[in-house]
Amino acid sequence: MMRLTDIAMCLCLFVWSSIPVAFAAATDDGQDYARQLSALVNDYRKSQGRATLPIDETIAALAREHSLAMSKAGKLNHDGFESRVRRSGLAMCIENVGWNYALPKGQLDAWRASAGHDRNMLDPRVQRMGIGVASGYVTMIACAK
Repeated sequence: MMRLTDIAMCLCLFVWSSIPVAFAAATDDGQDYARQLSALVNDYRKSQGRATLPIDETIAALAREHSLAMSKAGKLNHDGFESRVRRSGLAMCIENVGWNYALPKGQLDAWRASAGHDRNMLDPRVQRMGIGVASGYVTMIACAK
């Protein structure tokens, strides 16, 4: 049974996520946003005693492809995740998705506030990452051998 506070939280999240925002990344197809978010993820990992993750261009391409697919579908999802793991050529991957954060710090803060997303960002097994952005949709994939 939902409590009133749960309902209020759901309403706030719905209202926030239904308001479109202008993305500074629009001029460079999201590459600058992805670079900034990657740096923030690595700063966060380092502050938590985790290794930083180099950018892997194959993983970044898979992340961008998924962000484009979510943009086309108009919804967040993890559809095809298993295929992205196989196509990465690596043994295991994690994935975080997001939408509608004008600044990379906002996206990082949202992931940090979610236990599952936070756990993914701090996963000690992952060794490299890629972030892709399309029309406000963001995908972070991090993988290990």
